Amino acid sequence: MKKLFLIFGNSLRRSKFIVFASLVCGLGLCVLYNGMTGLINTNYEGIPIGLMIREETPVTDDLRTYLADELGMELTESTDEDFMNSELVERRVAAVVEVPEGYAEALLAEEPLPLLVSFLDDYANAAFVQGYLEVYGASVATLALGANGDMATLTEMFGDLRENIAPVTTQSAQGDSLLEITRKEAFRTVMGFYMMLASLFLGFGVALAIYEDRKKGLYRRVKATNVIPGQYIAGNCLSGLVIALMMILPLIVFLMINQISLGIGVGQIFLICLLYSTFSVAFAMVAALYLQSRNAIVAALVGTSTIMNMLGGAYFPIDTAPDFLQKLARATPQFWTGEAVDTLMVDPSASWSMSAIIVALFALLCFILAGARFAEGGRKRR
Repeated sequence: MKKLFLIFGNSLRRSKFIVFASLVCGLGLCVLYNGMTGLINTNYEGIPIGLMIREETPVTDDLRTYLADELGMELTESTDEDFMNSELVERRVAAVVEVPEGYAEALLAEEPLPLLVSFLDDYANAAFVQGYLEVYGASVATLALGANGDMATLTEMFGDLRENIAPVTTQSAQGDSLLEITRKEAFRTVMGFYMMLASLFLGFGVALAIYEDRKKGLYRRVKATNVIPGQYIAGNCLSGLVIALMMILPLIVFLMINQISLGIGVGQIFLICLLYSTFSVAFAMVAALYLQSRNAIVAALVGTSTIMNMLGGAYFPIDTAPDFLQKLARATPQFWTGEAVDTLMVDPSASWSMSAIIVALFALLCFILAGARFAEGGRKRR
């Protein structure tokens, strides 16, 4: 046990700057979350929306009525994708809604297609628009069931619905709904940034400390003693988890103080972050023990925090990505970490054990590889 704590203390002493930087990053995540939710506007009227309709049908006419007349949004219509992208980039629209070709036919066939929403960084308005489009999609799918596959009947049902719809006279319920949607979207984005920062700072803190040990000969002297692989791995792992706590705790305290409801408990958030951090530490040890140069180690850590994060859907949903990319994403711990968060935000009572087990197996595999590498020296000496 004494040797374990010696390794832990030695690793942590050389990571003082990383510990401080992690604390700053944790505070930065709080500021990011607060900034994203602070942009919220509970008055939906006047939100500029781009509308791309690939095929004109009575369903698309009803969608126009819903967005423009009922929700009071300002519509910019075009089928030119380049024009709409330009409008989005220039911030003239908050989001672009695309109605795919065959949308009406799919509804009548009881196989509804999703309405595609594109946005940049206007998270509050985009989350609001996306939430109301999901409600609209569910409503028209229900109407289509009663139409029995007949477009004329569905059109008549639309007319009856719009004539008898009750006008909205209060904003409070809409504001609460928008606030909840925006909070969840903001937190999901914050979790994506957490995974990026954890991979970087935990990786640098642990991997570069081990690399310095190798460079200065300390690693070789440790291996020459009777230190077992488990002690060396556990000591460095504890050091990495302390760095992780400096990033996790500010966010947890922020959520608790502000009593922010996300549908997921702070205890669950803490465990999910800690589990992903354990993987990040384990991967950093593998990189430090198997790669031969500082540049190679840095490249591996940066690749994990950027490419794997994007591939795993840490920053944005991958539901609309090609099928092979969706399957490839499942081979990353980032995907399963995000899956756990998404599952619990939708249903707090749902089980996330499968996601936890898969991330834990990723971490365990890395620890085994690190232990095997550390033990090689002992076998060679004998």
